[in-house]
Amino acid sequence: MCAILIVPARSEANEVDPWVYAHAGVDHFYNFEYPEAVADFKKAIEGDPDNLLFRNYLGNTYLFMELSRLGKLEGNLYDASNSFLKEKSEKDPDPKTIGLFQEQVKWVRARAEARLKKNPRDVEALYALGATYGMEGNYLFTIEKKYFDALKAGGKANELHEKVLKIDPNYHDAKLIPGVYEYVVGSIPRSVKWLAFLFGYRGSKERGIQLLQETMVKGKLVATDAAFLLAVVYNRERQFEYSRRLLTSLSNFFPRNPLIRLEIGRTYTREGQPDKTIEHYVQVAKELDAGKFGPDKVPRERLWYQVGTMYQQRGKHAEALDAYARVADRHEGDGLMKAYSGLRRGEIFLAQNRMDRARAEYERVAAMPYDEPRKEAQARLRTMDGKPAQ
Repeated sequence: MCAILIVPARSEANEVDPWVYAHAGVDHFYNFEYPEAVADFKKAIEGDPDNLLFRNYLGNTYLFMELSRLGKLEGNLYDASNSFLKEKSEKDPDPKTIGLFQEQVKWVRARAEARLKKNPRDVEALYALGATYGMEGNYLFTIEKKYFDALKAGGKANELHEKVLKIDPNYHDAKLIPGVYEYVVGSIPRSVKWLAFLFGYRGSKERGIQLLQETMVKGKLVATDAAFLLAVVYNRERQFEYSRRLLTSLSNFFPRNPLIRLEIGRTYTREGQPDKTIEHYVQVAKELDAGKFGPDKVPRERLWYQVGTMYQQRGKHAEALDAYARVADRHEGDGLMKAYSGLRRGEIFLAQNRMDRARAEYERVAAMPYDEPRKEAQARLRTMDGKPAQ
């Protein structure tokens, strides 16, 4: 026993195949657990420091960690009437996390380019290098909002992965970026497509979908990415049942990711079935309250506020009041969401001619330190008192 205790401890990453950690990291990544994914990818790199794919996994995780913090992965969670939720969630990018992302991109590019100088047909190096440009394009588009630069980076990624496919047509993972590129360029509105054509950008939506399908079925590294992207594409193309089948399968594989379930609900919105959207949102919100998904994956108050808005739009006032109460009557939580929930409750009480309850809500909001809802509450109170608006 004592002898065991004094033996120097070996690194865990040296005792286990690094791919075990890499696969664990991928699972955490898709379950929206980025710190855990970072830890696993670092262990994989410790076991195989020169692995370009592991470095790309880590860099991509840093990027998505930042996208999550900025609220950009919530995407279409809020409808047009609640666009202020997106505006209020705007934050400045964290230079430290962005720096960690860029550090991995720089590292992979340097090693991949060095390998390609020795062997221009090194498909792993070509693939890894192309992936860095794909990640860079995502960063430029989502964070920097440099859309033309993002398109250029995507074009470079596409070019490199097309080279991979010319060398090895069975390297199916290399079909993902060309598939996205074809679909995105092919989806550019006709009014501006001539401009893309002028700069040499050409694409076909049909070809893009075909490549994504082949990646999902035959790919090894990015089949899951292809499935997620196809779900989005099918929803956009109004093939809602196909989208839901993919999302349901993905939700079963990654049950700790609530955004997948919310995306299923969104397909019903686009299909014109808002009651089914509400059903999905309420179920996720209740599971969130029960602690199923862990903290910080979806802003709880914003989700319940959205549920309340959807009920209110459908004229289901009792259900809307209950949803807003889960925000406004909670001791802790997002104060801004409490203020807006109070405004919406006031609206419902006015519609029900419950004037005392409406006034109480507006007076409460008017006393809160949030300019826009406070001004709206004060205006409602002046109207109730028969005073002119200021």
